[in-house]
Amino acid sequence: MVKHVALVLVLVGLSVSVVHSGEPAADEPLFWVGVCAHFGQNKGIPERNLEMMKAAGINSLRDELSWGGTERKRGEYAIAPDKNATFRRAAELGIRPMLIFDYANRLYDKGDRPRSPEALEGYTRYAEFLVRHFGTDVPLYEVWNEYDIPIGMPQEFRKGGSPEDYVKMLKHVYPRVKKLAPKVTVVGGAPTPGGVGRGWLEQIVKLGALDYCDVLSIHTYNYSNKPQARTPEAWHAWMQQVQAMLRKYNKGRDVPLFVTEMGWPTHVGKPNGTSPERSASYLGRLYLLARTLPSLRGIWWYDYQDDGWNAEYNEDNFGIVRPDLSAKPSYYVMADVADLCKRGECLGRVKTADTALWILRFRLDGEELWAVWSGDDRPHQILLETVALDDALVLDKLGHPSIRRGWGYRPWASKGHGSELVPNRMSLIVDDRPHLLRGRMDAVRLVGATDKIGAVAEKTAGK
Repeated sequence: MVKHVALVLVLVGLSVSVVHSGEPAADEPLFWVGVCAHFGQNKGIPERNLEMMKAAGINSLRDELSWGGTERKRGEYAIAPDKNATFRRAAELGIRPMLIFDYANRLYDKGDRPRSPEALEGYTRYAEFLVRHFGTDVPLYEVWNEYDIPIGMPQEFRKGGSPEDYVKMLKHVYPRVKKLAPKVTVVGGAPTPGGVGRGWLEQIVKLGALDYCDVLSIHTYNYSNKPQARTPEAWHAWMQQVQAMLRKYNKGRDVPLFVTEMGWPTHVGKPNGTSPERSASYLGRLYLLARTLPSLRGIWWYDYQDDGWNAEYNEDNFGIVRPDLSAKPSYYVMADVADLCKRGECLGRVKTADTALWILRFRLDGEELWAVWSGDDRPHQILLETVALDDALVLDKLGHPSIRRGWGYRPWASKGHGSELVPNRMSLIVDDRPHLLRGRMDAVRLVGATDKIGAVAEKTAGK
């Protein structure tokens, strides 16, 4: 869903080949918590946007400086000073850019996708220019955006691109970029969800794409699916299927993967819109679930800022902030979940007979915490027990103030006012918005869970 763009003069030289590794670069974070920004399209007020991104814990932005905007005259490459300053400033703030080598150039192949030797060489020189120009400030580059559909193409070439042509382009660009800058991460793929589901992704892998990129990327929107297939949990199951497919072509090993576009737009008036509160809940669950998938190394939420004010148009409502930078609920959830997802280690899921209930264990800075929510978007009740009675729990419902709660459970509402206090237990209602439970979680166990509020089952449910 990246659109078009961009203007320092410099001539570019060439380069050639280097093998790639499936391992992340030494200076990469454990996980990229990213957003799509569209600064290359003159969107927003970059300095104000970047300040708010940093405050929310975002550590990457995805953007573009298009080929057509960068090379307006053959062999001459230019970047507008304001765009240059924006991406330099982002890097300075610790928000590492991913730039897309995207779209055609009217100077080559009449504006079609680069397929001729001359056009492939021109596209590669443009890529080399960007890599050389930004140096270590830009560690991530993606080769095209949604090649499987005609996005960004002039009217006469508005048709999807073939897997064969994409891999040919990838093979031309990848070794040249890696020769020039071995430490950058070159990202290949970036198909639409349809391209994933209908086999375009599998075709490029069959044709050798894994040998010509460091990480594979996909776009995974499911917001227009049927209700049971549009949740983060449905997305999680789908990502496992995608990875199973990729292993077939990688000697049974996981393939490093980025999701470079994903989100639930908050438009109204159509069946596939999502309320701002529900979209925020889905954002939190998406990033938490992503950390259960070792091969998935980053998600770039589409996008950071709404494109417009039309409440009924999906494309105007993908952001976590409004066009005037007013924060939507998703912004506050992002701020609460980002650090855990960037640096935390997922220890697995707590087992429970209530299969719609999700409890993920994490370790962050040496301490264990739990992320708890209902995957069916309805309230559920859990009952916890501790052997560390003096250690209260801190309950962080994403996007809300923290609450500190001491232990003690008295089921007076269901068993009568004469019921006895159980001092080492605690009941908690959870719903579609994740809670983060902090404290002596190593001393805590789940002893009951139910979707029948007020009737929590007290069967032992071990970790």
